[in-house]
Amino acid sequence: MAREPLTTGQKRDRRRGWIVSLTAFVIFMAGVFAMKPLLDRPDRTDDFVALIAGFLMLQLTVIMIVAFAIGPKDPEAPRQQRLTTVLTSASAAAALLLPVVGEGLIDPRLNFAIVLVLLVASVWFLWRMWRGSDELERAQMKESYAANYFVLAYALSVYAVGERLGLFGGVTAWGALAFATLASIPVSIWVYMRRAAQPPKDE
Repeated sequence: MAREPLTTGQKRDRRRGWIVSLTAFVIFMAGVFAMKPLLDRPDRTDDFVALIAGFLMLQLTVIMIVAFAIGPKDPEAPRQQRLTTVLTSASAAAALLLPVVGEGLIDPRLNFAIVLVLLVASVWFLWRMWRGSDELERAQMKESYAANYFVLAYALSVYAVGERLGLFGGVTAWGALAFATLASIPVSIWVYMRRAAQPPKDE
């Protein structure tokens, strides 16, 4: 059975999708090269993981900005909702990067205060994003958090047993936070792709 020809709008959205994908790849590669000097700086493993997680979150933020700017427009998604999504990701990235990058440049108390403000802002942005989401988006957010909890709970179980047996040790709360953020990125992407691949249910 022959496919129906694409409409003008579908062709335009496909071109924009390719542009967003190419731009995302360029941003990722640029981030890899830009991140290397900073990765040579930390002496602690948890700082190393935090830098990777923070830069990935920062790259996702930039990619979302590009996607919202030149990608296919969703008429049902308000501009304020897209802005809230970007600010949520940006504040989470800054909260991970600032304690490492700002060390030695900013007073520790001021650094801590800034990170606290960023964390509170991230929670507020997330709440606004939840309030502005429809039932489908809320279901996706619930699945994402459930999947992240599943992965982190089992990772904690494995580490806890290994620590009790003297096989593991030395993980700090900062390192655990960095690992949790790093693990949440592929899990959230997997949930999004899984839901996107599901055909819509018939009414």
